[in-house]
Amino acid sequence: MSGSEGEFNLFAAEEALLEHSAAVLSELTLPEEAARALRELHGGYARLLRESKQLVRIADRRERELNRANRKLQQLTQTLAYQADHDPLTGALNKGAIRRQAEELLTGGEGALMLLDLDHFKRVNDTLGHPCGDRLLQALVDLVHETLPEEATLGRFGGEEFLVLLREGSLLAARALAERIRQQVELAETEWQGRPVKATVSIGLTLIASGESFDAVYQRVDEALYAAKHGGRNRVAIG
Repeated sequence: MSGSEGEFNLFAAEEALLEHSAAVLSELTLPEEAARALRELHGGYARLLRESKQLVRIADRRERELNRANRKLQQLTQTLAYQADHDPLTGALNKGAIRRQAEELLTGGEGALMLLDLDHFKRVNDTLGHPCGDRLLQALVDLVHETLPEEATLGRFGGEEFLVLLREGSLLAARALAERIRQQVELAETEWQGRPVKATVSIGLTLIASGESFDAVYQRVDEALYAAKHGGRNRVAIG
């Protein structure tokens, strides 16, 4: 050990040997030629030791720089992977990602698909502005995420439409969850510029079975959403 207390010294043995040899040389009485040769040998060893230490310091610095670069690359890779699959406004999965998950479930499982649409969203954008509309979308996603079971998946399918993939084949359970989401949205208030803004959501719901095509399932849930909209909004319809 040398330097800071507890710090490992890679060259402790070599430094001790160099120090010991210097002490021995100072006590020896030798012919001048032999003494000069030993001093040159000792000096060469000392120089080699210094250069070895410098190379180790350079290698350590390069390793630290490489580790920092690797961490940055990993962070960038994770960020790009997240951005590739998520909607930048709400943080929900984007259309491509939620569709891929639904198609994977359709290849060998059962569940339910829920299509949510904020009611009168265009009116909000027209009267209160698009930033308020964006805030409502973010609040909706936060609320739905809090309400969904852990195994469910939420994605923004376009505009104010959101797709929920449920890995639950019970229509009763899926209907109860859809009603709970609808009620939570109806009761919630989103503050915008010092005033509360309320919204409601219409929901289409359909069960899915293994082997169905995504397009067929989506058409069915879209028709259910259409029925909820034209049935008075702020309601759940089953397709």
